Amino acid sequence: MHISRKEKEKLVIQLAHEGKTTREIAKQVHISLRDIGAIIHKETGDDKENDELLEMEKQKYDEQQKEKEKQLKFLSPYARSFQMFKDRMPLEDVVIELDLDTDTVLFYYQDYLRLLKMGWLVKIYKDLKNDFPIFFYLYKRTKKEGLNKHDISILVKNQQQLKELNHRVDLYADFIREQQMQKQQLEQEINWLRTMRDNYDGVSPL
Repeated sequence: MHISRKEKEKLVIQLAHEGKTTREIAKQVHISLRDIGAIIHKETGDDKENDELLEMEKQKYDEQQKEKEKQLKFLSPYARSFQMFKDRMPLEDVVIELDLDTDTVLFYYQDYLRLLKMGWLVKIYKDLKNDFPIFFYLYKRTKKEGLNKHDISILVKNQQQLKELNHRVDLYADFIREQQMQKQQLEQEINWLRTMRDNYDGVSPL
């Protein structure tokens, strides 16, 4: 998807505020370092010193790009396409650069996306570690029951409410036990007082 020049300028300024380097911005927005410098200077009003730093960074970037292009020449079109996808190059540019037909590039791109998903799954597996069996069990249960995200959210919310209700039940149970103990103590005192009264009634006055 193509974006307008104005949208690119906004994106450049946003990435600069996020702390991205000029090279990182160029790689993501696909415009030259000099244009990026002009956009940033227009926004911040930087001086000549920054122009010199930008020029040094541009030279370093150009050298890295040349070295990268040399290395890519020894790779197959398949591997080169992966590097282009990684650099977020538009698919039409990949077709032109590698001189490949559309179906081939789309096939390569599907493989690239599949590889990204596999990497994502590996990361999830590492994060889950020993909890993976539980995660897999929950996944199978949700598929079996036909649950969607909304259903799962409701279940989690209800489970939390159930925990709160169980906590309240425990509190009330403790309160009831305390009241029962107090009742028993009072009954014992009443029985003792009755015994004292009965004994007193049997004593003749002087």
